[in-house]
Amino acid sequence: MELSYWQSRWRKGNIGFHMDQGYPGLKRHWSTLNIPESAAVLVPLCGKSADMDWLAQRVGTVIGVETAEEAISQFFSERKLNPDKTTYSGFDVYSSGNIELWLGDFFKFPENRHSGYDLIYDKASLVALPEEMRVRYAKKILSLSTGNTRYLLHHFLYDSAEMSGPPFMVSAKEIDELFSHKFSTTVLEEQDLDISKFPKFELRGLNRYLRERLLLLTPK
Repeated sequence: MELSYWQSRWRKGNIGFHMDQGYPGLKRHWSTLNIPESAAVLVPLCGKSADMDWLAQRVGTVIGVETAEEAISQFFSERKLNPDKTTYSGFDVYSSGNIELWLGDFFKFPENRHSGYDLIYDKASLVALPEEMRVRYAKKILSLSTGNTRYLLHHFLYDSAEMSGPPFMVSAKEIDELFSHKFSTTVLEEQDLDISKFPKFELRGLNRYLRERLLLLTPK
């Protein structure tokens, strides 16, 4: 899967994964994360997530990384904001207030731009990638993490024989293989979803079960 796949989906407006009101699980569990008000939060593959607004009201800096220019443009235009634009290490960086959105390849995101991230927020990022790219992605996440970084990760479980991603099924075993040497995992939420509310998944063959999990990974 190439970056052009997601760029094409944004150009065509095929963004059924976008949640206009943001992800409720972030709000439900925020108080348990112990994230300081001065925190820097990294949002990989951020799209135009409404969660970035919510986070920006509670932390010092929100840094999103996105490959589709349309997503970044829509994020600011929908809020009637005119961001400043700079360049850094091959990325176009758009900033307004305490939000920075970086346009480019997440795998090339510079590791020396910020001194450390208190939280990496992963909603629909890891699950957007096929298995071979998830290995690279995990290595990148680890390279951006310090001994103080918490990693909030949302993922899906389903029968991958019925449907292929995206969103891809990422098992608990795979997450352990990718991250357990650096992080301890706490399950914050796990619930079965009503597949009938996901008609596009049904059309793709999914009918047995769909489960979502929210994990908090903390440094060992």
